[in-house]
Amino acid sequence: MFFVCGLLSACSQIPRQCSSDIITNWSSAHQQITQDITTLSSAEFQGRKTGTEGARLSREYLIKRFTEMGLQPWQPTFAVPFSFQHQFSTVSGVNIIATIAAKKNSNRWRVITAHYDHLGQTASKIYPGADDNASGIAGMLAIAERWKQSPPLDDVNLMIVATDAEEPGLYGSYALVTALQQQSQMDIELSVNLDMIGHPDRRRAIYLEGQDNLENFESIEPLLMQQTQLCIKTHHTNLLSGRMRKSDWLRASDHYPFHKAGYAWVYFGVPPHAQYHTPDDTINTLDIDFIVAVAETVYQMLSIDKLTKLPK
Repeated sequence: MFFVCGLLSACSQIPRQCSSDIITNWSSAHQQITQDITTLSSAEFQGRKTGTEGARLSREYLIKRFTEMGLQPWQPTFAVPFSFQHQFSTVSGVNIIATIAAKKNSNRWRVITAHYDHLGQTASKIYPGADDNASGIAGMLAIAERWKQSPPLDDVNLMIVATDAEEPGLYGSYALVTALQQQSQMDIELSVNLDMIGHPDRRRAIYLEGQDNLENFESIEPLLMQQTQLCIKTHHTNLLSGRMRKSDWLRASDHYPFHKAGYAWVYFGVPPHAQYHTPDDTINTLDIDFIVAVAETVYQMLSIDKLTKLPK
């Protein structure tokens, strides 16, 4: 995650539909999600900092996973390079982009993003980034695999994007949005961003931002919680100097470039925690069942035909 203001203290009250127990139906996803996070957060991947050997290994792994699932590249190859200016230098990054074509010829598109880069290493300290954001990548891969096996909508194309260079400034998502804006034939209905979905707070809630982009969210929310009993919250607050303040979740991750470009978007993530941006962000601190439940919930949401509001 690119930017979070302060430490999270309290949140809105749990809706009546929330349960203390999460129900997951994707039993086969548990093992694969664990494997994906274990690999991406391993010492061999060196914290996955943009432009490093760890980033290259991450790309190879993601392309291997996309290929195994039978996904197709959006451009001639899965790897889509871009460059950006950072600290008076030109830096190269690489997004990994796959697609699942609709059964029927259609211009309807929905996009899932999750950044694969992290902070790398400093001297002997490696920042594994298990929650930030190997968890989001693993959840995205689980959704893609289920969509490929059982596409819920015949006329919706799905784009799956592992973005690079999120940590230094959302550069991968900016490059993605620029590329999408050049494709006038593509109707981008919604972008879903997954960033830090593996380390819930004590109430085991997933936070959703951008609900105003959804049609009839008040009706959708209890339906999403009914299947997995996963608690969904829509308000982030934090305690700073003894006062409650709103965090700037709009600019916190890869959904922001979509927002700036006028696309509908939603973001799923957990609050910052003690392991956030530290060498202790390891897989043994994560709740894998929670990640599976989030993936199921996002898939269920994306299965709704009339999901977003019509343009005014």
